[in-house]
Amino acid sequence: MEYLPVLIASASVFVPTLLAVGVVLGYRRWQDRDGRRSPIHNRPLHGAGEQLRKRIEAQGDAIGGGLVVLFFLGPYFTATWALQRVQWSTVRFGSGDWLLMAAFVAGTAWAIARVMANGTARRRCVAVLKAELFTAQQLNRLMGAGCTVLHDVPADRFNLDHVVIGPRAVYLVETKSVRKPRSIGALDHFKVAFDGECLRFPNFVTRNAVLQTRRQARWLADYLKQATNRSVPVIATLALPGWWIEATPSSNIEAVRVFNPAGRGANFMADGGGRRTIDAETSALIAQALVMRYPVADK
Repeated sequence: MEYLPVLIASASVFVPTLLAVGVVLGYRRWQDRDGRRSPIHNRPLHGAGEQLRKRIEAQGDAIGGGLVVLFFLGPYFTATWALQRVQWSTVRFGSGDWLLMAAFVAGTAWAIARVMANGTARRRCVAVLKAELFTAQQLNRLMGAGCTVLHDVPADRFNLDHVVIGPRAVYLVETKSVRKPRSIGALDHFKVAFDGECLRFPNFVTRNAVLQTRRQARWLADYLKQATNRSVPVIATLALPGWWIEATPSSNIEAVRVFNPAGRGANFMADGGGRRTIDAETSALIAQALVMRYPVADK
């Protein structure tokens, strides 16, 4: 009986945490059961301050771990101290105690559900962030060819992932992170066919990303016309990092160009074809109109 208070205190503090960790790990293994993975999981990112950012994240994790320990020390000490003074021979469980136990179980279940939901959302956000950083890293090289490149431009209740101001047009670049399925052939597991309307991945077909890219390109064209008082050609493009694109001709006048930004995949944006549709003055006006969309930080 002398160890009973310690066991009860330990169970009340650590069992919910261990249960949450076990459920989350099991749920992650269940999610990974089909063998899907990011097509750019082994591609390094070399943005400004990348190594420093990783160090900051590691330091933040260490601080969080220390705060968790501090959070648990007080309740654990208090529970152990109080339980040692309980006369266990006189303890009887009543309806109020069972109600308290039910509240404890319900709270634990709610917390685990929150951890799972936010853990899944965070995992998706990390994959999307890596895809956008990889695409931005490739697009930034176009600045050496005279293009202007902007990232994460605020729009009306949504953001434009990337905007490239080239010599012939303004390119709206939407980036999507799509995990590759388990290999089903020599090359088939990372090929996507695009017919101008639908993206046909090895294990599913979708047109949502194409429709979204068109809507954002229309918004950008309307905004630039209003902001610069000039009609600016805007081309909708969809970046799929890590995928091999098999495109077929499309007669759609709002055709979306799908491309892999790696290597020379984005060089078509810097190709003037011997002529320049957007002059230097118009390019500067467009850049200024887009830069003004960024919020001003409060002092």
